[in-house]
Amino acid sequence: MTRRYLKLAIVGSIFTLSACAQQSEIRQMNQSVSTLSKEMTQLNQQTVKITQQNVLNAKSNSGVYLLPEAKTPARLKSQIGALRMSLLNIAPDGDGTRLTLRIQGESNDPLPAFSATVASGQISGTTDSYQEVNVQNQLISAPASVLAPSDVDIPLRLNGTPEQVGFVRIHDIQPANTP
Repeated sequence: MTRRYLKLAIVGSIFTLSACAQQSEIRQMNQSVSTLSKEMTQLNQQTVKITQQNVLNAKSNSGVYLLPEAKTPARLKSQIGALRMSLLNIAPDGDGTRLTLRIQGESNDPLPAFSATVASGQISGTTDSYQEVNVQNQLISAPASVLAPSDVDIPLRLNGTPEQVGFVRIHDIQPANTP
């Protein structure tokens, strides 16, 4: 009889262990599904912002829009040539936001010294009928590049937290007056 109880105890232990292993696998699968769901939500939000950025730039008569949440560069034909612009290293800085504006020349010529205006704020309304709100402007300047193709990184500090900065618009790009 003890063998019978021993066999039952072993069989019961095996069922218990297999149930635990299944629970562990189920928990791990639930965590994977949850992580995947969060990533899909982030990608969907980024896709919406990329679409908005593209629509704003298609309608823009003055400069180029960059939406921080789009995490995507934009192109602009300016007085100093074709440029590719992007926002990098976006981080909170006290009650503001610190970021880097990267401007890349798309030709084989070095970029000349230039100035531009950077506007930042929020977009109110839809992409069909929108208004820039709480806009802050700042003048930037960059020295001439020696190498080609040229990249210029310009550190910026904007008003508002990263969540509050809805757009950055770079416009009025002018070659600098050289003596």
